Amino acid sequence: MGDFLKHECGIAVVRLKKPLPYYHDKYGTALYGFNKLFLLMEKQHNRGHDGIGVGCVKLNMELGDPYIFRERSASRDSLTVVFKQLMDRYHLACKRRDIDPEDPTNVSRYFDFGGEVLMGHLRYGTSGEFEEGSCHPFLRRSNWETRSLMVLGNFNMANAPELNRKLVERGQHPVFGTDTQTVLEEIGFFLDQAHQNIYRRSKVNKVPGTEIPGLISERLHMPRLLRKASKIWDGGYAIAGAVGNGDAFVMRDPNGIRPAFYFENEDFVGFASERVPLMTVFELEKEEVSEVPAGHVVSIKNTGEVTVERFADEKPKTPCSFERIYFSRGNDPEIYKERKELGRLLADPILKSIDHNFSDTVFSFIPNTADVAYHGMMGGLR
Repeated sequence: MGDFLKHECGIAVVRLKKPLPYYHDKYGTALYGFNKLFLLMEKQHNRGHDGIGVGCVKLNMELGDPYIFRERSASRDSLTVVFKQLMDRYHLACKRRDIDPEDPTNVSRYFDFGGEVLMGHLRYGTSGEFEEGSCHPFLRRSNWETRSLMVLGNFNMANAPELNRKLVERGQHPVFGTDTQTVLEEIGFFLDQAHQNIYRRSKVNKVPGTEIPGLISERLHMPRLLRKASKIWDGGYAIAGAVGNGDAFVMRDPNGIRPAFYFENEDFVGFASERVPLMTVFELEKEEVSEVPAGHVVSIKNTGEVTVERFADEKPKTPCSFERIYFSRGNDPEIYKERKELGRLLADPILKSIDHNFSDTVFSFIPNTADVAYHGMMGGLR
């Protein structure tokens, strides 16, 4: 992995494990998941200023009704803009009585983000032009739920040209310029393959056509599929995705370069790029939030079943120093301790560089992420 750092981003996923009426009765709103997604993204706004995107998959929609949705924006204050636009649409529909906020089934049918699988992305870029089309999630549509795919992530594939060559050699026509599109197409290829294999077997066994979608949905196994898709990926990544049938996943690179955390209870599964947003939004203790293990995928079937499976061979853990030193928020206890220790370790080199001349030296720091390290440095100097 010799590529230079291109971007660090933030991801947020909320997967509701029960039907919307449950959340309306327990929490007072059918938009519980949507509201939590916004808060998870707001608590990570430090991770993205160039644009945002949100996606939603609805479970068990009637034939003819759409089930997968996406909104993206690269405008100024895009997080606020997108959520305000979506809520304005919702309130206007309620005012016109197109949506009944007291009927969760009605909300699910008529509000684009009244679904069970909700995901968001905050984009942070350091070079080039950024527009709405560059914002995640990326979407691959099909008239089959089990071939529709939405993907977003915090990653940089160092071998993106090689991955594109593989797509070309396979006979595909990839659109160059972004490793996100490459990842989407690679996962999509193996998703198509798995779908077709189950479909063909079903036809051979004379399964009625109307029963085949449910059979494919039941037999899709995302960890196996992702193991194949990621075989030659080279880079740091925390990737989240959702299939149109409601299967969802979050996977982390085998070196643990990019961070990913999650929490699960009987009501939902939540994911974020940092631990503290989960703690804050869902009122959790540090011990209740788990790190997605390196080289593993947390997979949620459309039934709500959650599994954690290894998809890549074990490798030495090498977390991104930029994430730890600069990008992550310092209110995470582990990040705080690491930054303070980094500052303490600077004390000896600084003393040598100034030849122990405290009288002519001013000690300061660049706000805001360096203040914790500064306190550690001052402790070391004392």
